[in-house]
Amino acid sequence: MTDNHRTTGKQKSQSQRVAILSDGENVQLNPKQGELLVAFALSKGCLDFQRHYYNPQHKNQVSAKNQLENLGFQGVPVRNSGKNSVDKQFVFDCIKRVATKLSPDIIILVSGDRDFAGLILVLMALGKTVIVFARRESASKKLIKLVGDDNFHYVDELPSLCAGLKPQLKKPKELSIQADQLSG
Repeated sequence: MTDNHRTTGKQKSQSQRVAILSDGENVQLNPKQGELLVAFALSKGCLDFQRHYYNPQHKNQVSAKNQLENLGFQGVPVRNSGKNSVDKQFVFDCIKRVATKLSPDIIILVSGDRDFAGLILVLMALGKTVIVFARRESASKKLIKLVGDDNFHYVDELPSLCAGLKPQLKKPKELSIQADQLSG
């Protein structure tokens, strides 16, 4: 079977493992953005880890979590109301994930929070490719500088980044993303 996925300059490697970690307090993805993010990740390799961190005391974050679970994300409720508790759980889980034998090669972080700069430095020191998606209004210039322009994107760029992709998404509801759905 031939892989005709278009990526930013290179063909995806079937052996590359991809993880997505999403900060629901910083970036709230709508269902379409979630689908496109998964399509983007699949264009980079085998997507084997998807987590969305949220505070269950906020109804809008719970709603976003419910929608992302339909795309195969595991919702991770962080009930501790302490400062940066979601960020701390996010970082802990990410480090724990890259410490495994089958560690992802590419880590997609959905957050523009500069508090993740240390995590990005650790991941890059471990030889991981880090790609960041953020909202325009909350993107940290520090994160942009760390990962570089090629690996930093705004969530509203997802439609153009995914134009032409036709990955098959086989998750809980057997969703499939077609090119005509991605361009709308």
